[in-house]
Amino acid sequence: MLKIFDFFAHAKSESLWMTHFCTGCCSLEMAAAMGPRYDWERYGYMPTPTPRQADILVITGLVTKKVLPALLRTYVQMPEPKYVLALGACAYDGGPYNDSLAVIKNPTEILPADAFVAGCPPRPEAIIAGMEEIKKKMKEGIPAAATQGGLWKEMEF
Repeated sequence: MLKIFDFFAHAKSESLWMTHFCTGCCSLEMAAAMGPRYDWERYGYMPTPTPRQADILVITGLVTKKVLPALLRTYVQMPEPKYVLALGACAYDGGPYNDSLAVIKNPTEILPADAFVAGCPPRPEAIIAGMEEIKKKMKEGIPAAATQGGLWKEMEF
C-alpha cells in the first residue's frame, strides 16, 4: 500500500520545475533540449521564471566571483527539496576558462551538484539523462547534495 507522502514524492518527481542560471553557451543546448526534436516537456520538465517555485537549479556556464552571490541567492530562494544540475565543463571546473582569475575553479565545492552533465557544450540527450538522474534521486528519497554539505552555508551573499 502506498503512503500518501510516497504518492506526492512520485508526483513531484514526474513534474519537475527548474530554474536555470545561464551564464554561458550551454544555455543554447538547453534550448535545443526544449525544442521539438527532444521535447523535454514530455518527460515532465518545465522551466519557471522564478526560483521560488523551482525544484531544480540548472547551472549552465561559468561561475565567476562576481556572479557567485547571485547564484547562491537564487539557490536559497528555492523551496525544499531542491536539487542542483551542473551542466557542461564550465559549471564543473571552469572549462576552457579555468585559468582566469575571475572564474571559480570548482563551483561544486561551494554548491554541490546532484548530477553532472559532461560536455562542452553537452548534447541535449545528455541533458535529459542528467535530469532523469535527478528524477530518480527524488523518487528514491535521496537528499540533495547541497543540503548535506558545501561551503555555501558559510558564505555571506
